[in-house]
Amino acid sequence: MRTNGATSVGRTRWRCEECGSSTSRTYDRRAADLRSGLDWLFSKRTLSEGPVSARTQQRRNRLMWSLMPPVPLVWEHHDVVRVDGIWLHRRAVVLIAVADGHVIGWRMARHEDSVAWGLLMGRIAAPRVLVCDGGGGIAKAMRHIWPGTSTQRRLFHIAMNVTTLTGMRPRLRAGRQLRRIAIALSHVKDGDRMRQWLLGYNDRETTWHQWLKETSTHGDGSQADTHQRLVKARNLLNRRIKEDTMGTFIAMADQCQSPVPTTNNLLESWNKQLRTMLRNHNGLSLERETRAICWCATNTPPCPKATPGSSTTPTTTRTSNDPTTSPGNTASKACTQPPACPNTTSHRLERIPHTRQIPQRHRLTRTQYGV
Repeated sequence: MRTNGATSVGRTRWRCEECGSSTSRTYDRRAADLRSGLDWLFSKRTLSEGPVSARTQQRRNRLMWSLMPPVPLVWEHHDVVRVDGIWLHRRAVVLIAVADGHVIGWRMARHEDSVAWGLLMGRIAAPRVLVCDGGGGIAKAMRHIWPGTSTQRRLFHIAMNVTTLTGMRPRLRAGRQLRRIAIALSHVKDGDRMRQWLLGYNDRETTWHQWLKETSTHGDGSQADTHQRLVKARNLLNRRIKEDTMGTFIAMADQCQSPVPTTNNLLESWNKQLRTMLRNHNGLSLERETRAICWCATNTPPCPKATPGSSTTPTTTRTSNDPTTSPGNTASKACTQPPACPNTTSHRLERIPHTRQIPQRHRLTRTQYGV
């Protein structure tokens, strides 16, 4: 083979001296284009702020937008799995499951219902405890998919549900006491505090039971509770106590290697960074927003190694899911911090300056406000 000029696009043409046929060599740049697209997605820069032009970056992003990362099958049994959903402009929701500091599953759905949660749980081995907010058909899906798994309700979520009914500043004394008890529930960390909280709630229920039974008669003759919102808040706490899902972290403490959390702060921290990533690339379509979240879930890096005695979270081994690396490349690191989107710069919101100066005739003056 020897060189024989170049093609119309500038590639070197090679000609065989024996048969006379000519050809040009092509290089597979799909891995480099995918890596370039992911680097742009996990950064704050726009298309025109990168090392290449905007058109070149768009061309490199085509492969990333055309692929959907596969959802892994998790056969490893975890002690605790946390689940939550991220809504995308009320048009779709991404259900995410996290265990030991890693994203182990996700599911795109239109609503948070038992079918969507069941499809997510079906690809994950049943854990000992599931930490969730208890809504959107999770309980029904667990009865069919994970019948032997215990549920730990998020205590802070219960407190906020009660606050929604009582308000931030209740007028009535009963409402103030009920909200104070609900806020105290979010600070329960052990069995003694849970026992004290139950005793305090029982005393409050005994004091205001007859008062909450008061009814009012409307003009059409129908009767209803006089203090409907307080009755709903009281009934909400009674249902949670009857379900026995608020103290699972106490009952399962001996069966799990790590403490069972009562909140989803780790998952909420990761969700916040996902929303920040979507704001950095504002204007993506719903399909591309979904793929961006899936790519971020696939490429979530393991947490940095922990110092001795800094945390009680056990060390886990995780296989890297980077599509640009070899299948056998694995990483074993300790997980003690919330997972973050793999970017080289911090996710920080900044004001986007105008590319053009606003003409004087289009600016609002004080006279237009009637001043």
